Amino acid sequence: MGKIVLSVVLGLLAPFVFIMGAEPFEARGKTSVQEVLAGCIAGALYLAVCQFMATRNSSSGIRADWPILAAMMAPLLGMVLFIAAVENGDVVLAQGVPMLLAGCIGCLAGSVAGHLGTRTAPNRQAAWRVVLRAGAGLFLVVAATLVVVVIPAVAKDTSPHATPGPAVKAFIVSVVLHGFLGAFMLWRTRGGKLPVVAGVFGLLLGLPLLGAAGAFAHMHPAAIAIWACTGIDLVVGASSLVAAAMVREPELPEGELRFP
Repeated sequence: MGKIVLSVVLGLLAPFVFIMGAEPFEARGKTSVQEVLAGCIAGALYLAVCQFMATRNSSSGIRADWPILAAMMAPLLGMVLFIAAVENGDVVLAQGVPMLLAGCIGCLAGSVAGHLGTRTAPNRQAAWRVVLRAGAGLFLVVAATLVVVVIPAVAKDTSPHATPGPAVKAFIVSVVLHGFLGAFMLWRTRGGKLPVVAGVFGLLLGLPLLGAAGAFAHMHPAAIAIWACTGIDLVVGASSLVAAAMVREPELPEGELRFP
C-alpha cells in the first residue's frame, strides 16, 4: 500500500517535470515541436527512474506489480482529462496526448528495467514477454497514429516545395511495416531471436520518421505525432535489444520450432 501511495505522489509531480523540461525551448505565442519533445523526454525519463526504483527490489512479477504502474500513470491521465475539459482540441493534441504517451512509455520502460534486474529467472522471462507484447502493441499504435493523424494532414500540405503524393506513399509503406511487425510479434511472442529482430526493425523504422518530423515541423499536430511515433520506435527498439542482451531465451516445449 505504501508503494502505491508513493507512486501516486510521484505521478502528481510528472506534469511539473514536463513543464520544466519544456521551459528552455518555449516559443512565445505558440507551442513548438522542440518544446513538446523536450518536455516529453524529461517526463519519460523521470517516470522511468521512479518506476525502476519502485520495482527493482520486488520479488513479484510484472503482472503482480501492475497497481504500482497504474498508480503512477493515473495522475498523468487525470491531468490530460483536465486539459481536455478546459482547453480546445489543438492543445490536447499538442500537449496532453504527447505528455500522456511519454509518461506511459517511461513508466513501462522503468518497470521492465526494474524486473530485468531481478535475479529470479521467472521474473526475467516475464519481462522478456512483456517487452515483446508491449512493443507489438506500440507498433500498432504507431501504425494507427500515422493513418489517423499524419497521413490526412500530409495529404493536405500546401506549403512551398510540398510533395504530398510521394510523402503519403512513404507513410503508407511505414504503416504496413509497423502493422506487419506488430502483428507478427503478437503471434510469435516466443520466437528465439524475435527481440533482436524487433529491436533492429524498431530502430530502422524510427530513423525515417525522425527525418520526416523535421521535414513537417511546420505542421504542428502532424509533426508532434511523428515525433511521438519516432520516440515509440526508438524506445521499442532499444528495450527489445536490451531484453535480448540481458535475458536468456525462454525454453520452448519439446517439438516446437524456433523462429527464425
